[in-house]
Amino acid sequence: MYWLLRALSAIITRLPAGAIDRLAKALAWIGFDCVRLRRGVVLHNLAIAFPEKSAAERRAIGRASYYHFLLTAFEFFYSRAIDVAATVTMKDEHYLRDALAAGHGAYVLCMHLGNWEAMGAACTRNFVPSYVLVKKVGSSSVDRFVSECRRHNGFLTVKREKKGDGLKAIAEALKCGEIVGFVMDQARPGEPKLPFFGHPAKTNTSFAAICRRFRAPIVPSFVLRQSFNRHVQYFLPEVSLEYTGDTDADILKQSTEFNAVVETCIRRCPEQYFWLHNRWK
Repeated sequence: MYWLLRALSAIITRLPAGAIDRLAKALAWIGFDCVRLRRGVVLHNLAIAFPEKSAAERRAIGRASYYHFLLTAFEFFYSRAIDVAATVTMKDEHYLRDALAAGHGAYVLCMHLGNWEAMGAACTRNFVPSYVLVKKVGSSSVDRFVSECRRHNGFLTVKREKKGDGLKAIAEALKCGEIVGFVMDQARPGEPKLPFFGHPAKTNTSFAAICRRFRAPIVPSFVLRQSFNRHVQYFLPEVSLEYTGDTDADILKQSTEFNAVVETCIRRCPEQYFWLHNRWK
């Protein structure tokens, strides 16, 4: 599989941008309208998130989300041949620079919107080393290919080989004044259901727990695609958290606040969000 992915990457990097765009649109139509791959999940998610929209509008958003996901995948393959960080321009980056100026590092609250792989590379290029906690991707051969691409792109990762690895890496990065990215929009088994688009959704509360243990500014950020291999990364004002003596209540409240931030970002451009993930199981 590793060599197959290498070969596929070599083919894609030889295609002009227009051809890749047309291919992504064709495959999105096949996946959404013909094969209907996870179409039910996507439309179910969109019905919860946007009940005010018509069924036709939600179908259009769903089809577009397939298209943008495919472009993200093609851009990932293409990144072996280009400087992916250079494809990203910054908007309101002063929010993150101000947070880093305190010298305690910073958390970047992010989500699966636009090309999140390009965003990680751009943060490292334009600010300081930026780390994201990740899991193994697929089989060992697939994970090898993904890891190689990420290293080439400057997308720095922390793999949790054993218990405690992640926390140690976070503490070290913040101590060095670096960035820790946390992808907030996917849940782990056993997590509580908290409001997301007005409905209970399993929510990963570990970010709030980590922020309580290792204090640092929290700056939300997301990236939107302008065209193939052209992106704009947006930064929002720092999120201020309140801490009381009730740890459990604080974590639930803060995780709910994080969900609200993610929701606000998604509403900016729902067509580029990863609706294939079932948040409302």
